[in-house]
Amino acid sequence: MTTRTAGPVELLVSGCPFCEGPAFDGDGNLCIVNWDTSQILCVTPKREIGEIHRTGGIPAGLAFHPDGTLWIADEGEHLHGVLRLNADGEQTVMVDAHEGEPLNGANDLVFDRFGTCYFSDPWGSGPDEPTGAFYRLFSDGRLEQLDSGLKFPNGVALNADETAVFLAETHAHRILRYPIYGGGDIGEGATWVEGEGSFTPDGMAFDADGHLHVAVFGGSRIDVYDADGHAVESIPIPGPNVTNCAFGGPDNRLLVVTEIETKSVYRVEMTVPGQPLNDGRNR
Repeated sequence: MTTRTAGPVELLVSGCPFCEGPAFDGDGNLCIVNWDTSQILCVTPKREIGEIHRTGGIPAGLAFHPDGTLWIADEGEHLHGVLRLNADGEQTVMVDAHEGEPLNGANDLVFDRFGTCYFSDPWGSGPDEPTGAFYRLFSDGRLEQLDSGLKFPNGVALNADETAVFLAETHAHRILRYPIYGGGDIGEGATWVEGEGSFTPDGMAFDADGHLHVAVFGGSRIDVYDADGHAVESIPIPGPNVTNCAFGGPDNRLLVVTEIETKSVYRVEMTVPGQPLNDGRNR
């Protein structure tokens, strides 16, 4: 089997006890969350790390909007939705309720080319509490529930031509695929990848070849699947509790991985670059 890694897995930074939600900005800085302390941290290309914001809740996922603003999925008791952080540090709640009822608490998010935000809403759900949901928030503020009754919906990823959105349902040990049709309508989710109890998918990221990289929480690895959902590789990661991954670096071939047991972010050079995101980096 041809490996997709071009080098060893290396430590990028340490000392982040509950690191999650990696996202690169237009200047090459890596933003991550430390959800235990409400922090948004920034790692520069020189590996300098510092705090840029505290949400006051439990931030879990980050994504840059096409306009370059940072959006945050937050699971806090009073911030159980999606937030926007402007360049001046102003925090705005973009959504925290559906049809008058509070959201559970958002975990991960991704944008399409129109600025529509797809996000998971898992907080409080689990194997015996299938109360998680999946949404998309349109740029006009309209919120659509795409699915419900889920066992901790988690990582979210869009394929390159935006014909499908993928959702990790952690405690159902599977990844769901939702087709997106030409008019923007979305179909029902169907199981795309399913594993045993040890397969607990978390955050995800596509590369430019359409391979999906999946953080396996409790599995000490990143699993890689081709466009048909076939496993093609596993990348071992130091520490068991791998939470998420993202592509960045000068040529977008750097895969970064967050892991909470070792309180670290790791990096590995890949042979294929990451799929370009609708995050303002390619304007």
